[in-house]
Formats: sequence, C-alpha cells, structure tokens
Amino acid sequence: MRKSVCVIGAGPSGLVAIKELLDEGHSVTCFEHSAELGGVFRAGVGADEAGAYDSTMLTISNYMMTFSSFPPPTGQDRRYWSAGEYRQYLLDFAERFGLEPAIRYRTDVLSVSRNDSGGYTVEVAPADDPEGRIAHQFDAVVISTGTHRVPNYIDLPGQEEFAGEIVHSAHYRNADRFRGKRVLCVGIGETAADVVNEIAQVAASCTLSVRRHQPIVERYPGDRPFTNDAYTSHLLHSVPLAAAGPIMHLGMKRRRTRGKTAAARAVAAWNANTPDFFHHFLTKNDAFVHRIVDGTLTVNASGIQRLGKDYVVFKDGRRETVDTVMLNTGYTEDFSILKDVDVTDVRRLYKHMIHPELGAGVVFIGWARPAAGGVPACSEMQSRYFALLCSGKRRLPDRVRLQGLIERQAAYENEVFHGNPGLRTLVHYNHYMIDFAKVIGCSPWRPALLLDPRLALRLWCGSQTPHVYRLSGPHSDRRTARRTVMSLPPAFTASQTVLTTAVGVVSRALIALGLMKADPAY
Repeated sequence: MRKSVCVIGAGPSGLVAIKELLDEGHSVTCFEHSAELGGVFRAGVGADEAGAYDSTMLTISNYMMTFSSFPPPTGQDRRYWSAGEYRQYLLDFAERFGLEPAIRYRTDVLSVSRNDSGGYTVEVAPADDPEGRIAHQFDAVVISTGTHRVPNYIDLPGQEEFAGEIVHSAHYRNADRFRGKRVLCVGIGETAADVVNEIAQVAASCTLSVRRHQPIVERYPGDRPFTNDAYTSHLLHSVPLAAAGPIMHLGMKRRRTRGKTAAARAVAAWNANTPDFFHHFLTKNDAFVHRIVDGTLTVNASGIQRLGKDYVVFKDGRRETVDTVMLNTGYTEDFSILKDVDVTDVRRLYKHMIHPELGAGVVFIGWARPAAGGVPACSEMQSRYFALLCSGKRRLPDRVRLQGLIERQAAYENEVFHGNPGLRTLVHYNHYMIDFAKVIGCSPWRPALLLDPRLALRLWCGSQTPHVYRLSGPHSDRRTARRTVMSLPPAFTASQTVLTTAVGVVSRALIALGLMKADPAY
C-alpha cells in the first residue's frame, strides 16, 4: 500500500520520519522553512530564531542521540557531541539514506485540513513570498516542527516598570552581551544550566530564581567514565519507584558530606531538596553548579514577588539590583496550522502522536521527551510505527480501545511526573520504548536470545540505546545492531548488577505482599 505523505519540518524527527516512510516504499514530500536541514541544530539560525548556542554540548551521549539504523562510527567512544558534530551526523544520515530529494527548503506550511477525497490538503507558500500560496494533496501528514520553536515568554509581576532588558534563552548564542551586567536568570533546565553557567562567569552579578530544585544528573555520575544515559538499563528499570526513590535520596544524603569534589557535594545538596527524585524531568547537566561552588552564582528558590525599575524583590523579602532578565522558561506549543481538531495537550494523543479523531491521517512526531534518554530515539519508534500503519502492516486499535490506552498512559505520566505537571511532553523512556517495541514487533527479548547469553546479559545491564530495537523486527539489521550494543560496556559492575537485581526481586515480593506501593500501570 503506497501512500503520498507530507512531512512538515526537517529537524531530527522529520528526517527519521522521511527515512522510515521511504523504507516502506511511500512517496514523501517534506516542507522546511529554512534553507537547510537540522532544525535547531542547523548552522544558519537567525538571531530571532530558536537555535543552538555557540558552546552547545548535547546532554545525551552520541549513542543515545543517533538513530538505530545509523550508529556512530565503529569504535567511537561514548561521549557528548557538540551541536556541530550532531549537525554533521544529521547531514551524513540524510546523505546515507538519500533524504535530500524529498525536502523542499524555504517553504512555509500555512494550513493542514481534510479534503473531500479522504486525504489532506496542505497549503504552502515560499518563505520569501507569503502570497504565493499553493495547495498540495496528500494521503497523510506528519507534523514534526519540534518543541523548541515558540519561546514561552512569561509575565513577571511589575515587568512593565522594569527599565532593563528581558531576553529569552531561545535566542542566546554566547555570554558577550551580559558582560558586566547584573543578571537575573529565571528557571533552570538543561539549556539553562549552560546559559547560567556562562553568564555567571562574565556578569557583575548573577542570581538564579527557581520555583523548585529540579533534580540534577551529572554528565558523568559519581566521577565515573560513563555518561549519564549509560544507566538507562532494564536492570535499573526493574527496581520499582517506591524503592528507587528512597535509595537515591539516601545516596544523595551520603554524598552531601562524602562526595569526592565540592561540585559533587553541591549537586547532592541541591538534589536533597527534591525527595521525589524520579518524579521529575531530570536535568542532565550540572554545569551551573560549579558557579554556585565558586560563588559567582546565587540561588533564590522562594519565587519572584515583583520587578522594579532596576531591581527584583523575592518572596522571601530579599532584594537584588538587576538590569537584565534572562528567561529560561521553555517553549509553548503551536498547532494552529491544523484546522480540523484542536490539540492542547500531547498526552491526549496515543503515544504522544495520534489523535483519536485523526487516526493515522495526521500524526505528531517529536513530542515525546523522555525524563532520561533521548527524543530522537522516541521519534524513531514513532516513525517506524507510522510507516507501518501507512503500509497496512499494523493497525490502530479500535476507537474505544485507543481512547482507553490514551487515558491509561496519560494517567501514568500524570502520576509519575507530578513534579512537573506543566511539562506535558514527558515520557518514561524505558516504558515508552519497551511498549512501542511490542506494538512494532521489534522487542529484542525473543526465545532465540537464549542462544546468545552474552547479548542477553548486555541487554539486561547495559544501556537501552535505540540500537537494541534493530536486533529484530521490521527493517532489522542484527549484525550492526549487535556490534553496536556489545561495543558499549555496562555502567554497572558485576556486584552492582547482582545487588540491583536482588533489590528489584525483593521489592516486587514486598509489592505482592502489599507492603510496598506498586508503580502505576503504563
């Protein structure tokens, strides 16, 4: 069953959607606003556009940011790529699979609506000629414009009186403009960790205002030579949250006084303010903590009461002189191009991608953001599933069951991530990927694994990179996938593996006896 499919956006999620659709033999046309692929990682980002800053280093390792069909070069160490290295990877990915012919650059999509033939009309215009509208007809549409597109400018009390400058981190490129300034940074996340770190080193003063102590995961936890995503294993996933949380809290309490470095102790002190560690998005970047340690950054967690002409008053009564405000307040969603339904919450979509009224006609790829793990991995699974739906090789559940699955998975995410109720894209990486693997038919856990015990052990205690889902199933490449999986040493030692497995077994026994709370059902 060959379909004509429109893909909107040529960032990482759009590119993998094109690739998976082409693998299934579909006809693909991608419309991209800019003159090059890569989304926020492209080189030609304008000053008024959201994009990577000059010093960007990914917070996910190269093996977690790459797609399962195109791993890093054989033998490359597990490390964090720069934005430029990842941009080159995306260019190489597009070249390897011949994606460029499908992309129409400098084209804006104005609207997507149902047509009388059962397909969809996509109205576009050249980016430099908004009036030159053209309507195209497609069988299906992928919206993959990304979550980092429309900056979320919050209103601060008294900001109309403030005489200084208010800027958003979406437009941050480097700290030059903040040299010698008195800067108030609002909010902390993975990008903000770098932005605040850089500003604090050059500003006359820098104050960070937060509403909560968002959990921090060090780039290399425990000063060990493993990136933080090396711990996304089935082994760790086997420990229920009711046990994992207290164990983590006890570990942080111990590291507050026994950490090897001042930064490690500061991270532990920060995380000690958040007892429900695993019920939040995990900020996988500890850069700003070093500025707390050296005294160039102060933190206020009471909230902002109001801004004045050249100052800020916090709710604890503290007052600071400021002339610049940096908003690290994330992004807002805009699905206004879609004319047939209103999408206000991606948790009301099956797998964060399928609206029950649209089915496989219009899907959203790129709105599943794991608390630990990478967006590209989730987008690849979404793309594989959608391509199979278009081919008729997979079928959506009936409307009633589909709605039930949406409700159940949304309830799970609402409960597990109650620490960040407004971050609706959040998913649990392990649950999301494992469940998707069952739907697609690419789970690595098959009877044949008994004949490959070394691989089975690596799948159990090693990192759950995207490549484990190319071992079998549609368009599998077992040889390359196995080589990639086996090349990554597990972060857990033999004794840690045995101990963690035992904790998981005992915890589940206590749950069965009603002595410990079970995780919510996904």
